[in-house]
Amino acid sequence: MVKEHEKGKFLIVTTVPGSLHFFKGQIGELKKGFDIELVSSPSEKLDYYCELEEVEGYGVAMAREISPINDIKSLIKLVKLFKKLKPKVVHGNTPKGALLSMTASWISRVPHRIYCVHGLRYQGDSGIKRKMLMFIERLTCKMATDIFSVSYGVKELLKIDKITSKNINLIWNGSINGIDIDYFSPNAVDDTGLRKKHGLNSNNFVFGYVGRIVKDKGINELVEAFVEINNKYKNTKLLLVGGFEDLDPISSKNENEIETNKNIIYAGFQRDIRPYLKMMDVFTFPSYREGFGISLMEAAAMNVPAISTNITGCNEIIDDGYNGILIKSKSTVELKNAMNDLVTNKDKIKEMSKVSRQYVIDRYEQKKLWEKSLEAYTNIIY
Repeated sequence: MVKEHEKGKFLIVTTVPGSLHFFKGQIGELKKGFDIELVSSPSEKLDYYCELEEVEGYGVAMAREISPINDIKSLIKLVKLFKKLKPKVVHGNTPKGALLSMTASWISRVPHRIYCVHGLRYQGDSGIKRKMLMFIERLTCKMATDIFSVSYGVKELLKIDKITSKNINLIWNGSINGIDIDYFSPNAVDDTGLRKKHGLNSNNFVFGYVGRIVKDKGINELVEAFVEINNKYKNTKLLLVGGFEDLDPISSKNENEIETNKNIIYAGFQRDIRPYLKMMDVFTFPSYREGFGISLMEAAAMNVPAISTNITGCNEIIDDGYNGILIKSKSTVELKNAMNDLVTNKDKIKEMSKVSRQYVIDRYEQKKLWEKSLEAYTNIIY
């Protein structure tokens, strides 16, 4: 272990402070080897994470979408900050935060520039925008001295799509922060009150989803598939947990369906998703692209089997036919068929539920991942 006086300054950078939850708790482990500080867009949430983890933080405004003038301003501010702080390590996360931090740290001659690839945005786009996003990925990788991927799938795609020829690291079996198996446990929460609030009884079969209510997450397909299933099986419900976003909206038709269909329960954004996961019989996750699929891991830890698209990251958490079902992306038909299969086969759900929790514990237990993260960063920096 690195001695206290030898600790180098290690800056974790994200575009917006909400993404710092990826490192919640892990920062404490990393502090054993490094002087950790946080950089993100200024807000009360940044202050919250700094206070929670007992570290210093610096607010630098960064736009999530491409904004040349604002991006240049952010880059200049980051260069000035890095030259002032003289960090040993800059750890860049999220597309814009990574691009700006890797470029600024390269200009500032920071010796260790780590790009953590959480996912590949260009996967959900085509044409000129796809080419531009691929160029940004290549540039970010070029500016980095070390690249870490959150999943085997992302690591493979970086090579297949010729984003970088550099070595790509993976910590243990992937994910950015693992799973807290004590927190995400079916025994840790009681969903009785919520079930009563939403009028659910033992005869209801609940399909659920947790995440952003956007097109890219396959919500259009999910709502359309559920409506067909619900017309056939009147006891089914769809529970949606998460907020709507303007950047990638679902169709107005499906938004209206969510608002008016008495069998669709829209719970909005929730800080504690565990009781909602516990209410679900099957977790449905028809996303178009993911780096890893954290919500799948959380559902599995709560003993909830899943229907998921067979995409990068997700197919590392779901073993088709064992702890869930994998379907083709953007296919309402396959999603509907999988939902139909499970609503009529409760024994299959019971078998999947028995193995779901242990499956993720064996691969992604949080404290073990933290230890391996500290070890991995220490090995490349000292």
